[in-house]
Amino acid sequence: MVLGDNGSCTPHVIRLAEMAEPDAAVAIVHARGAADSVLLIRRAERAADAWSGHWSFPGGRREPEDRDLLHTALRELAEECGIRLARERLEVALPPAVARRKVGRFLAVAPFLFQVDDAPPVVLEPQEAVEAVWVPLALLRDPARHALMPVPGLPPNVRFAAIDLKGVPLWGFTYRLITDWLELNPPDSDAREAGFQAARALFDALLADGCMLDHRWEDRGGVKVAAVKGRIPVDMVLAQLAIPAAHIPRINMLEVWPDRIRVAGLALEEYLIRATG
Repeated sequence: MVLGDNGSCTPHVIRLAEMAEPDAAVAIVHARGAADSVLLIRRAERAADAWSGHWSFPGGRREPEDRDLLHTALRELAEECGIRLARERLEVALPPAVARRKVGRFLAVAPFLFQVDDAPPVVLEPQEAVEAVWVPLALLRDPARHALMPVPGLPPNVRFAAIDLKGVPLWGFTYRLITDWLELNPPDSDAREAGFQAARALFDALLADGCMLDHRWEDRGGVKVAAVKGRIPVDMVLAQLAIPAAHIPRINMLEVWPDRIRVAGLALEEYLIRATG
């Protein structure tokens, strides 16, 4: 089984400092050759699979016979991609994270980074994945490739930070894991401020476009809330998202509706712009 994300609006890769041992593992295979790339697979499309069709790292749930989660990552890599690596290929065990699901509890995931000199051939298990790509790290680091995009299964008014990869968005858990691994996001200490700056810029753009001020930012139960009078110009806001930025998105998710805008930042924080009257 491979892991992706599922369309929930949980905004961040949740850290597991106070949670139990992960239930699953993923293998991040980094080929350091001329291409300097990482292996991603696209999941097979299945109606009952919440992560159907998503880009993902090879990985899955720990089986009873797995000696540890490193074994899980290596076993899934071999089963799904036909790539067999020795345990000694492990470069580092990255901090555990959580993938959100539509129903049930969070899925705790242990990511393992492996280094290889050159990209080995991939032989996919067709019931699990339909495509594999070695994605250059230069592409993943290029801010011009990152944007807030609509994703399959959700209304176009809901946008997630993502990269278009062969016509399919790379988003959700795998995207967030990549941006954490490559240190593309601000440090944890600055992540919340980056999200608030993005929300403030959006609010200021609404005022500049002619929306009337109701009230500026107030803290309401841990959520920062601001308000404009009238209705929110949805088309204008979505059009602004198409303008290339000099950096990757500083938020994870944006919902735009005539009566509200909801912003999910990088540090689990939430911002709400309401339309009143």
